[in-house]
Amino acid sequence: MSIEAQSERVRTPSEQREIERKYDIPEGAGEPELSKLGAGLRAGRATTETLVAEYVETPELAILDARCVLRRRTGGDDEGWHLKRPRSGDERIEVHAPVGAPRRIPPELRAEFAELIGERPVLPLVELTTIRTTTEVLGGGAWSAGGARDDDDALAALICDDVVRARVLRIGDERTLEWREFEVELADGASTRVFDEIEAVLFDVGLTPSGHRSKLVRTLDGVEAAQAPTGQATAGEAVVFAIAARFGEFQAHEDGSRRDAPDAVHQARVALRRLRSLLKVFGSLFEADEVKLLAAELKWAGGVLGAPRDAEVLRELVLAELDTDDELDAGPEAVQRARTRVEQVLEERHAAALASFRAEVDSDRWDSLHDRLVSFITAPPFTDDADRRALGAMRRLTRRAIVTVEQRAERARKKPRKLERWHDVRKAAKSVRYGYEAIDELPDAKAKKQRKEWKRLAQAFGELQDAAMLHAELAVIIQNLDADHEREHGGTGAESVAVLEEVRERVRRRRGEDLDTARDALDNVT
Repeated sequence: MSIEAQSERVRTPSEQREIERKYDIPEGAGEPELSKLGAGLRAGRATTETLVAEYVETPELAILDARCVLRRRTGGDDEGWHLKRPRSGDERIEVHAPVGAPRRIPPELRAEFAELIGERPVLPLVELTTIRTTTEVLGGGAWSAGGARDDDDALAALICDDVVRARVLRIGDERTLEWREFEVELADGASTRVFDEIEAVLFDVGLTPSGHRSKLVRTLDGVEAAQAPTGQATAGEAVVFAIAARFGEFQAHEDGSRRDAPDAVHQARVALRRLRSLLKVFGSLFEADEVKLLAAELKWAGGVLGAPRDAEVLRELVLAELDTDDELDAGPEAVQRARTRVEQVLEERHAAALASFRAEVDSDRWDSLHDRLVSFITAPPFTDDADRRALGAMRRLTRRAIVTVEQRAERARKKPRKLERWHDVRKAAKSVRYGYEAIDELPDAKAKKQRKEWKRLAQAFGELQDAAMLHAELAVIIQNLDADHEREHGGTGAESVAVLEEVRERVRRRRGEDLDTARDALDNVT
């Protein structure tokens, strides 16, 4: 079995049926006397354990609205990720995945409701710590759904006495609750009539059916779906909302990147670039050390994604040049042979980059990136500047970012043929673009126009960067093909080299035109 196949096997979630009921303990209620269970049922051994669960949700509570619950629980014999879906009545289907990293949602569980949440971020919403005392109810042989069996020790149900401490984690809704409740879960194959016998004992001392279908629902009573901030919100709230949105885009495309799904690597990399830009432009709203640490990890992750993405882009650019309608001097047959050879070389390069990327995605450092991002979003390290009104503060900070563009452009104009300096201009311009993108989401009419202007500028410099990268990479490919020719390819290698040399010269001429176009676009914006 291949490594990829083994990985997919490990990542396949398990599924089980769950039938349970919950019970509240009103003031004045007594302690259930489980020794009074009748009809052949009796209380068995009792165990106590501590369970800690972190429930995750979209800001709009989309998962809960679908009557589903997604959590990661540690402690107990079923620790791991659990997705609970309703079926009918008291029955639910629970999908399990390994416990994995604390804040990295298993892609197989996110895929269960991908259409529902799209690119929305899924973030911790509630932390539940439960001290659970579980008592086995035996005698299930006589209460099996399939008919009576002579088995006095068969498990019929579990009675859970839960002492719960719940904490809401979302900004603006932070609060802590404590309560005690009972929960009864049927054993596999047990008849629902077991509930009747256990409830007779519970109700006898004053317990009542729970008014909430789950601990999560009880905790979130009064917590509403988050609304997108407006210009009147604080700058901190607005920027964190934008960061969370970009994180959702990254989450949505991360697993597709690992599987090399079409355009997934590109979209995941763009999401990371947007996150870095938000930190560059609006970093003064947060503690400098925290911004520096997160930015460094985002840069590393962007580099990890960069290798397979650069290989994709290079392949697209080279093949586009060879497929152009402009005829090359070498003739169509030579061009086709060169195309075949180059495609093989670039496919090998892409495969190697993708293998390296997958190794990093499965690393502890990648897990830590998720943890750092989630912590930054759920407990932002705000400075006093974060309390300023969003629209005014974000506009001022974006104008500062424009000053950076102008400074880098002035430096580039002194030595205009040093393309790396224009690349620095491009990166600064993209930060401005994403700054205005965040302002536009408030929304703001002026920002929409400015975002489009800076997007056009970034694209103009992007075309220049593509041409520069293609020109440099063609030189590497030519050198490698030349060496291959010497060793093993005879005339075919030399012929392909000649074709690529002609393409490289054409790219060099166009690169100068792209620089003029980008500089004109810069002058128009700044």
